[in-house]
Amino acid sequence: MGFYEGVLSLDRELKTSQYTSVQRWVKALRRKGSNATMHAYFKYLAWFTNWSKLTPDEFIKLPTDTVVEKVQGFCDTYNDRGRKSSASNAMKAMRSFLKSNGFKVQELELEDSYNAMKRPEYVPTKEEVYRMAQVSGLKWRAVILCLFQSGLRNGAIRALTYGLLRDQIEGDGVPIRVHVTGALRRIVPDACKEGVDYWTFFGPEACEALRQYVNWRRERDGVLSDQNVLFPSDSKSYTKENRVTTPMTQTQLTRIVKNSAKNAGLKEWRSVRAHSLRKTFRMVLDMGYIDGGQIAEDDKEYLMGHRLPGAKEPYHNANVNVLGERYSRLRWRLEGAISNAAKIETIKAFARSLGINDMELKIAKVKVSDSNLSEEDAIGQIIRGELGIGKMEVKPSRAKDGSEDPKQIVAENDLERYLNEGWDIQMVLPSGKILMRK
Repeated sequence: MGFYEGVLSLDRELKTSQYTSVQRWVKALRRKGSNATMHAYFKYLAWFTNWSKLTPDEFIKLPTDTVVEKVQGFCDTYNDRGRKSSASNAMKAMRSFLKSNGFKVQELELEDSYNAMKRPEYVPTKEEVYRMAQVSGLKWRAVILCLFQSGLRNGAIRALTYGLLRDQIEGDGVPIRVHVTGALRRIVPDACKEGVDYWTFFGPEACEALRQYVNWRRERDGVLSDQNVLFPSDSKSYTKENRVTTPMTQTQLTRIVKNSAKNAGLKEWRSVRAHSLRKTFRMVLDMGYIDGGQIAEDDKEYLMGHRLPGAKEPYHNANVNVLGERYSRLRWRLEGAISNAAKIETIKAFARSLGINDMELKIAKVKVSDSNLSEEDAIGQIIRGELGIGKMEVKPSRAKDGSEDPKQIVAENDLERYLNEGWDIQMVLPSGKILMRK
């Protein structure tokens, strides 16, 4: 039993309390359906109870002026210690408690302008998200693309199990449908915000990355059970057996997203969080359909997991296939070719992932000796030198009859001409140039 259950005389399921005032509050909080908020609020009331030396029932019987004085004093203790965010959250919790016990909180003279500083946040572009995925391993590539193409909240993606998506993962359908329900709270308490039941989707790139990751995991671990968390914790504090059923923490997920942003060369990587990719998802919703037109506002709000008014939510739940068709028409893929600057940044990020640092300084030194050298070729020279490999030479291979089977590296703007002449694409090189075969 945690400390606040004892202080507030709550049962283990947090449904009843021996204090009448707390019991009223429990009912009010449960109607709103946010488990994460309820747990946080209980802690603040428990801390207030210890601070004031009054039980909750004793507190609400005090004169209104005294109630206001004590709540303000309690919240100010956080503010005085520089914890403005905690002061603001404590005030929200105490206002909620008072409201559920008959106080007209809007009329109370409570000062709640603690001006908590908001953490800076950088929302990556669609192109930057794909760069983040490119420089990540199988697991984190899948996580980043699934976050981006579904708009799932941090808690929801951590609560997904293999069993929830097994049939779709084993198939080849696109998109994959993801049902977010209150049942996910059994795994992660804040997985389903405000109890909103909704569907979202994993797009083509996310589906491909997820299936590759699951295949790798199956090869490594053997058969996956339905209870296995889709993206489990990597913490060595759990045994291997327990790890597969333990979701990663919010901090673990945020740290990996930041590292991916850093490796992708995003200057604002420190301000990128898992929630940032949810905002990139919304940017795609606002871009409209690839064939013209806009997705309806109700569809956008539904896919974001926001509560819809009246009978609109049941309508969307009953028309998942129609919604999936609309989702698939959105602009998930990158339009046109990736810019040359983006290609160079991706190559630099790849170099950093190999342990090659200070690229800008090294590029400058290389170009001193050869000013005509392009930045792209300079990076290639640096990577080859650091890894001790020679420059790649494309030599003609031989067909079965012994005749020459030529290959050629071409630039993107020459691609159409080579295709018309009967050449086939073999692979796209890290530089963005294309290896062709006759």
